[in-house]
Amino acid sequence: MNGLLLKLASLRTLATLAYLVVASAVFLSGCASGEKKDPTDPAGQIKMGETYSVGTWKILQNDETAAEWYQKAALQGDPEGEYRLGLCYERGLGVPKNEVLAVKWFSKAAQGGNANAQYELGDCYRLAKGVGTDIPKAYFWCNLAAASGNEEASEARDALARRLTEEEIRQAQHQSQEFWNKSKE
Repeated sequence: MNGLLLKLASLRTLATLAYLVVASAVFLSGCASGEKKDPTDPAGQIKMGETYSVGTWKILQNDETAAEWYQKAALQGDPEGEYRLGLCYERGLGVPKNEVLAVKWFSKAAQGGNANAQYELGDCYRLAKGVGTDIPKAYFWCNLAAASGNEEASEARDALARRLTEEEIRQAQHQSQEFWNKSKE
């Protein structure tokens, strides 16, 4: 009888081991196939950029990696990605500081309707960052951004107005209205 019990105990142990091996294999294969993949959509790429820009308790802050994620979104024509990549170039965050490239990305984002980029582009024209000084263009872009509710742009536009003639203001407002109407079509 003892021999029989010993054989049953051995079989139970083997069955338990077999179950554990199979369960481990299923678990591990599930983990491998369930791994998160890098986002391919601009919104996910921007979120990844934000995560690396700020850092978390799991992910160290890394401006270079943040800029890479913003670039992925920007290259897909996403205005928010273009704007954020422009900020990286303007400030030298993760990429060499390059005001000309900042203007390029701010322009793309501004054309796409990003109010923050419109304000930044206006600021570039106001301060000759990456472009020559052009106060009417600065007013135009700040006026557009202000129309979208950007408070800083509203203040900048009002300050710029003091440096323009009434005719220049009228023309810039007319151009802003045309741009606004086309963007809403």
